[in-house]
Amino acid sequence: MSEAAATGHRDHHRKILLTVDESPSSDKVFQYAVKNFYRAGDVLHILHVIAPSKTLVVTPDMGLDGMVEDDEATTRQVEQHAREFIRERFEKLLESLKISYEVDIVRGSVDSSSIGALVCQLAEQLEAVVVVMAKHSHGPIKELFAGSVANYACHHCKQPVLVLHCD
Repeated sequence: MSEAAATGHRDHHRKILLTVDESPSSDKVFQYAVKNFYRAGDVLHILHVIAPSKTLVVTPDMGLDGMVEDDEATTRQVEQHAREFIRERFEKLLESLKISYEVDIVRGSVDSSSIGALVCQLAEQLEAVVVVMAKHSHGPIKELFAGSVANYACHHCKQPVLVLHCD
């Protein structure tokens, strides 16, 4: 038995994964996780997914001519906005509370299963003790066809998932 196991000391801290976007629900997810899950020494991992920006190019006769991705300057602007949003909404508060954290800003597909897969993959890599996320009310029809990130995560994550209904 290792010394760490014998003394009950662990080499790593618990990791709590929070998924955030720019909705007010993210503030509720953050507050809930800090109040109900955080323990001194834990690390909060904040995940924000940026959807790749694409523009449809339509011909004069309304035919689809293709997709154009954002240029490099626009991409940098979007990423900078995401960093500022995370800084203003979460990092300053975490620092004032002296809570260790890491931020993951990732570009990913906009469909719920791709974002959900990304959440599950990161949760598994981190060995997160819990994934805390909000469920947004998009209506039953949209959810039936498009699904939701929370629904995907609940069905596919190996780590526990806590979904807050904030809307």
